[in-house]
Amino acid sequence: MGRERSTKLAQGIRVRTYASGNKSIEIQFHYRGVQCKETLSALNPDKKSDQRYAINLKAMIEGAIERQTFCYEEYFPESKRARTLGNAKSQITIRELIEEWLKDVERTYPHSTYRCYKKSCKAHLLPNFGDICARELTPQHIRTWIRERTCTLKSIRNDLTPLRAVLDRALNDDVIERNPLDKIKVSKLVDRSLAKTNYVVDPFTKTEIENFLTHALQYDPRIRNIFQFAFFSGLRTSELFGLQWADVDWDKVEVHVQRAVVEGQLKETKTQSSDRHVILLPAAHEALISQKQFSNGDDYIFIRPGNKGKFIHYEHLDRPWKQILKRACIRYRNPYQSRHTYASQLLSGGENPLFVAQQMGHKTTEMIMRHYGRWVEQGDHNQRHVFVSSFGQGIKEPSQHYATEEAHLREVA
Repeated sequence: MGRERSTKLAQGIRVRTYASGNKSIEIQFHYRGVQCKETLSALNPDKKSDQRYAINLKAMIEGAIERQTFCYEEYFPESKRARTLGNAKSQITIRELIEEWLKDVERTYPHSTYRCYKKSCKAHLLPNFGDICARELTPQHIRTWIRERTCTLKSIRNDLTPLRAVLDRALNDDVIERNPLDKIKVSKLVDRSLAKTNYVVDPFTKTEIENFLTHALQYDPRIRNIFQFAFFSGLRTSELFGLQWADVDWDKVEVHVQRAVVEGQLKETKTQSSDRHVILLPAAHEALISQKQFSNGDDYIFIRPGNKGKFIHYEHLDRPWKQILKRACIRYRNPYQSRHTYASQLLSGGENPLFVAQQMGHKTTEMIMRHYGRWVEQGDHNQRHVFVSSFGQGIKEPSQHYATEEAHLREVA
C-alpha cells in the first residue's frame, strides 16, 4: 500500500490519490477568509470531461462569492462547512445595490437623468429600503411605502424607476431569486384623489399673447424675441437655450432642433424624435430676424440682456416671465405653457395632429390626443371636411359608343 498524494489539475483543483488506491477530485477556494476544501465524490478523476466540470465549477463559485450570492448549502449540502459558516446567502443590502447602480448611471446617462435618479434614491428609496437585505425585500415592504405616499401616481412611478432597475440587475446577478416589484400594480394602491396630476394644459389666448409680447418689448427686446419664438415654434425651454444660428435654414424657413441645455449642461435632445426640423411660422421667423442684431456674433441665438451670455438655467427666463405677466395683468402660468399654446392654437385651427406631433418632437399622436384632445375637436368643428381622394367622386356615365351599339342590337332583333 502506498502513501496519499495529490496531483494539480489547475489552480485550486487537485486529484487526490489515497493510500487505498482510490482517487477523487478536490476543489479549493477562499470564502469569508477561510480556505475551503471540498471533495467532488460524484466525479471520475480519470475522465477529462469531469476534470473540466470541476474547473468550471470553481469558476462559478468564485464568481458567486464575488457577487455576494454564494450559498454554501446549495453547492455542498452535505458539507460541514455549510453548517459552520452559517447562512451563506447574500447579505448585500439595497443601499449597496443602489450606490453601485448610480455609479454606472453617472457614467452612461445624461447628467439631468442621473440627477433625477439620485434625487429619488436619496429622498425616498435609501431612507425606506436602504438597510434592508436585498433578499429580504418583499412586495409588502413596497406596498406599505406606496400607500403612505401623498403624491401623484406619476411621482411614485418616477421614484420606482430606479428601484426597478436596481432589482432587475440584482435578479440578473442572482442576488435575489425574484423581483418583488413584479407582483405590484401601483395604480391599485394610490388614493384616487392623488392618482391624477395637478398639472393642467392652460394655453394663452391670442389676445393674451399680443398683450404679453407688447409688455415684453417694453421689458427688453431680446426677451421679447425669445418669448415670441417660444409661442410660435413650440420648442421646449431647454431647446430654446440650446438653439444656435447654425441650426437655422433661412431658405427653407426652418430650424434644426438637435440639442438642449439642461441644468447648465449642453446635451442631446430629450428623445430621438425630439431631434427634428421645425417649420417656422411667420411670427417665429420674424423673432429670429429681430434677434440677429443682438446675437449675430454669437453661436447661440438667444442670449441674456446685459451681455450676461447664453441662457443656462430656467431661473434666467422665469424671472422676466413673471414680471411681464404681472405688468400685463395676465393670470400666471409657467413658461412651458407657451409650448401648449403653440399646439392648441394649431390644432384648433385645423392642423393635422400628426404634423403638430412632428413639429413638437413626438413620435406619435398619442401625446397630442391625450393633452390636446379638446382642441383637436374644435379644429374638426371649425374646418369643413373636404374629400381629397378619388374614391366615391361620382360615377362615370356609359360612353355614347356603347349606347349606340345597344340600340343597333335592338333594331336587329
